[in-house]
Amino acid sequence: MKKQDIIKTMMNPVRLRIIQYLILHGTGTTAQIKEELTDIPPASLYRHIKALEEAKVIMIVKENKIRGVIERVYQMNMESPIGDNPTNASINQVIQAGLISLMSEFSRYLEHEENDPQKDMLFLTTSTLLLSDEEFTAFTKEIGEAFNKVIHNKKNEARKVRRITWISSPCEE
Repeated sequence: MKKQDIIKTMMNPVRLRIIQYLILHGTGTTAQIKEELTDIPPASLYRHIKALEEAKVIMIVKENKIRGVIERVYQMNMESPIGDNPTNASINQVIQAGLISLMSEFSRYLEHEENDPQKDMLFLTTSTLLLSDEEFTAFTKEIGEAFNKVIHNKKNEARKVRRITWISSPCEE
C-alpha cells in the first residue's frame, strides 16, 4: 500500500478514534473497542478495523477461541507507516492529509443548515506564542495533562464526540 493510501486510511475520524483507543489501552478486541466507542455501529466498526489492519496500521497479536468464534486482539503496529526515517516530503504528506481531513469535516458539518456552530461550540483559533524550548515542553506537558483528565470519558447522553486538533507550526518572523 502506498504511503498516501495509508495516510488517507488513518485520517478517517472513526479510525483515528480506534487508533486512539489502542494507543491508550495497548491492545483491544473489537468488543472492547465497541464498549468505549458506543456511537459507532458494529458493522461500521468492523469495517474500519479491517481497513486499519489491511493498511498495517494495526495488527493482530492474539486470537482467542470463544464458543467456536475467533476473537482477535489488536494493537498498534509499532513500525511507522511512513517509514523509520521519514523525509520532509513524507512528513508533509501526513500534515497535508491531516489538514485536508479537518477541512473536509468542517465542510461536511457546515453543508447542513440545521447544524448550529455556536451551539456545538465549533471554533478555529490561532495564537502565536513566544516560548523557549523548555517553556514549550512544559506547556505541551500541561496540555497533555489536561487531555489525560478527559480522554477516558465514556459516552453518555450529555457527552458529544468532539475532535480537538492541536498543531505546532512554523511562524514567519
